Amino acid sequence: MPFAGVGQAVFSPDGSKYVEYNTLSMDEGHYLDIYDFDRCTGWMSEPVQITMQDSAWAGGVAISPNSRYLYASSFVNVYQYDLWAADIEASRDTVAEWDGFVEDGFFATTFYLAQLAPDGKIYINSNNSVSYLHVIEQPDLPGDSCQVCQHCVDLPTWNAFSLPNFPNYRLGPLEGSPCDTLRAPPTAAFNYRQAGPLRYRFQDSSYHDIRSWHWDFGDGHTDSIPRPEHVYEVEGQYNVCLTVANPRGADTLCQVVEAQVTSTEDAGRAMLAEVFPNPSGGPLWLRTAGLLGSEPVVLELYSAAGQLLRRSTAAPNGEEEIEVEELPAGVYYYRVLRAGELLNSGKWVVW
Repeated sequence: MPFAGVGQAVFSPDGSKYVEYNTLSMDEGHYLDIYDFDRCTGWMSEPVQITMQDSAWAGGVAISPNSRYLYASSFVNVYQYDLWAADIEASRDTVAEWDGFVEDGFFATTFYLAQLAPDGKIYINSNNSVSYLHVIEQPDLPGDSCQVCQHCVDLPTWNAFSLPNFPNYRLGPLEGSPCDTLRAPPTAAFNYRQAGPLRYRFQDSSYHDIRSWHWDFGDGHTDSIPRPEHVYEVEGQYNVCLTVANPRGADTLCQVVEAQVTSTEDAGRAMLAEVFPNPSGGPLWLRTAGLLGSEPVVLELYSAAGQLLRRSTAAPNGEEEIEVEELPAGVYYYRVLRAGELLNSGKWVVW
């Protein structure tokens, strides 16, 4: 008897696409069905079916906030498709392969259901009882730039199969549609996190058909994109304001951001030690900041199989090129330590 599989279905954030991921069985394979969706009539048209055969019996699907990139979490792989491409199937890019992480020596953190969250990231659970979620940090970006971070969200308890569903309440009106009456003025909202010394990433979470963005970072600098990154020159408190607009009005929200060089709870380990560029086709650099004393920093580089390839030391609070032999394209893992304390760890992609 075939082993029955499970899948997922989703509408794109802009309401123009409907996608089903059907994992029928281990024998029959699994399929992506992509349709154009007419929000006025409810009709689906221009079907595209993509046949997938990679031994998956469970999987999920999600679409990026800009409605361009489709992500299929297929048990041991995460694929990215470009919905704007002339040939969607040919645009497939493998952006993650399961790293083999197993909790308590038994429960595999393989890829299962996917969900676009209000913070603009895509979260993926596992088809096992585990205490982790995977996260796609930048789903609007192509290829490895989307930054799939495996088992990076540590849950307070074990979770089996389930994942919260976030209805898309922010779908704006379709201009020229006689049956679309969503004509609300905008409501401004945003969140932020520290990404390095004095470096902050801002995420727009406004709703009601946002057409334009204006960020005032409180230090004389501005930006006009939904998800900017800004570096302050000195520590201090800055009144950051986001103004969003659509043809029916505008709205502004301000929050006080306390820019710091030293580590904070929100900054996490990444601001103490950063490995870059990532992905990379050249040298590897290590940047550290906010560290007291002169104790050196140690970077360990591992193969995908867990073999230690390189162990290098660097002075604290600065940037230093790490000598690495020419490595073939692939996925590597690193750890940054100081006096036995783990400052940062993650994946380094060489192309």
